Amino acid sequence: MTKFVPRPLHTFNIGSTAFRINYDASLRRVAIDDVATMFGLPDLRAALGNYVRHEGEFSQNFHKFGPRRSAEDVQLPFRDLQIWYKGQYDFAIMNTDQEFVWPSSSLQGHSVVNVRLIMCPASPKGRVGPYSHRFLVYAQHFDIAPQGDSGVERTTGLHVLKRATRRISGVTSTLGDIFPLDQLRSYAHVVPRFGGVADNRLTSSNSVEYSESFFLNKYFNK
Repeated sequence: MTKFVPRPLHTFNIGSTAFRINYDASLRRVAIDDVATMFGLPDLRAALGNYVRHEGEFSQNFHKFGPRRSAEDVQLPFRDLQIWYKGQYDFAIMNTDQEFVWPSSSLQGHSVVNVRLIMCPASPKGRVGPYSHRFLVYAQHFDIAPQGDSGVERTTGLHVLKRATRRISGVTSTLGDIFPLDQLRSYAHVVPRFGGVADNRLTSSNSVEYSESFFLNKYFNK
């Protein structure tokens, strides 16, 4: 007798990366627009629209950052989300090109992202929805800023990161999109790059929001 395995899987691995997600969501069923307000992600609905547009109902496609093609009020095939969070945002390395494999390819074919939300579309009561079989993340992209003719800052030997942005209807906003959780490849340690003077508003809980430039710490797993 074949045993039914519920999806999405809460424990699995992709290559050298292992994932373990708590069985119970932090928030079990919350309306999409309410989630957007709670977590300060005004483009969440449009980002989900982009994901659905690319994914289709049955395939599991590979996703990349790209232009926003869905309207802010796009209609989605699900109304609610299950949410997993622990009160802080984590940086990670995400695979954005299937030709490259972590960690042998290093950052080539990968992006540094700030994971703002782990979620799963909630199925309508009484049936399994087509998008409820896969964990998703809302991730904001950080560009590696060239340092003259070098890819790293000369003093530290570290990559310098800056928040990536996009313009929509004349408004500049942080570049964020929805990705399958299983495209993440590693935890990343990012620290603010203060320069000559540190912003006096900075605390341990808001330094990511107020800082404009960051170091990617390559020594975090040594």
